[in-house]
Amino acid sequence: MTLKLKIRLGVGMLLLLLLGLGGYTLATIAFLEKGAHGIEQADFDAARQAVMAFVMAGTVLGVLLVVRLPRAVVGPLHRLRADMEQVAGPGPATRVAVRKNDEIGNVAAAVNLVLGQAQDERRATLAELLVQRNRMDSLVMSLDEGLLLLDQRGDLVLANPAACNLLGETAATLLGRPAAEVARTNPLLAELLAAVAVPHPSDAVVQGPVFTIPHKTPEPHYRLTIGHVEAPGADGYPPTPAGHVLCLRNVSDFKKLDQLKSNFLATISHELKTPLASINLSLFLLQDERTDPEERQRIAAGIRDETQRLLGMVGQLIDVSRLDAGAGIQLNVRALALADVVAYATGIVRPQLEDKQLQLELRLPPDLPAVRGDVEKTSWVLINLLANAIRYSPVGPHWSSRRCRGARWCS
Repeated sequence: MTLKLKIRLGVGMLLLLLLGLGGYTLATIAFLEKGAHGIEQADFDAARQAVMAFVMAGTVLGVLLVVRLPRAVVGPLHRLRADMEQVAGPGPATRVAVRKNDEIGNVAAAVNLVLGQAQDERRATLAELLVQRNRMDSLVMSLDEGLLLLDQRGDLVLANPAACNLLGETAATLLGRPAAEVARTNPLLAELLAAVAVPHPSDAVVQGPVFTIPHKTPEPHYRLTIGHVEAPGADGYPPTPAGHVLCLRNVSDFKKLDQLKSNFLATISHELKTPLASINLSLFLLQDERTDPEERQRIAAGIRDETQRLLGMVGQLIDVSRLDAGAGIQLNVRALALADVVAYATGIVRPQLEDKQLQLELRLPPDLPAVRGDVEKTSWVLINLLANAIRYSPVGPHWSSRRCRGARWCS
């Protein structure tokens, strides 16, 4: 029986009793108005009992309607609300009970339909979130950069395998613990937290110092990058700090490249000293009035050769920006005669030999074979070797240079 039918039946019965009572009363009044004779006391008692019966029945029916009708209407609504609160709670319930096929039952069925759609959307959303989370976990775990995440309380909530390897710890000993507590026994983490404690703008990604990992061989270099995590504020309030992201990026290759560039510049600087010293000494000899014209021409030719050599070195310095593990040094390999290289190198350093009163004797076989190499770079090496020998030799010794067995140069 539907709720609407219950209300209609209750109100209809009450109206029926009221109409019956009213009709009986009107009929009795009409009968008395016609001057009825011979009415016995029993008739009055019967009429009085009938009226009292109508009154009692109407009272009982009214009380029943007052008590039962609100309960019949409000009770199912209370049960529906309780079921909906149970579904909305943390319990396992996902449906509202449909107890009767009435209006409340129809509402409960509609609520179940909405809840079913919401559950489907929720499952789809959870599945998508799970896929995204697994994807992000795979990405974070496969990074070759160390990644640490600290929450607003300073607890470690994420540490990828690279970070655990660098810190020399396992994920079980890091996650969920205060970073300051772990740092007491981990010097590297203590240095990282010290860099985080330095005041810096909260809306910027800070490039921290470069750290070396002592327990790795060879010791790699890692640069620290500090990022800030902020939680969005509600109702227009500014965002609040929610932690820090620490990223350790391997910069060992860049350090090697910097060292390679430094070595290259040091080598070039050392190489520049030799031709500059030779040019300076040649200019000194040109200024000497005792130098005959033929010697002046030879000295001028030597200065011209050293100038060309300096220009070649400057060209190498221009290419230093492309230097990557020696890629910036280009070799022009071709067939060359070692005798010509030796003659050129000794001619360049001859003014320095004369300045220190040194004698250089060459003993080269006439059948010295040709080799393949870069004429300029080979000359650099030989000139640098002779210049160093002259610089650190006492005044006046006699040198001899010859070809030894095994293609080694001996002095």
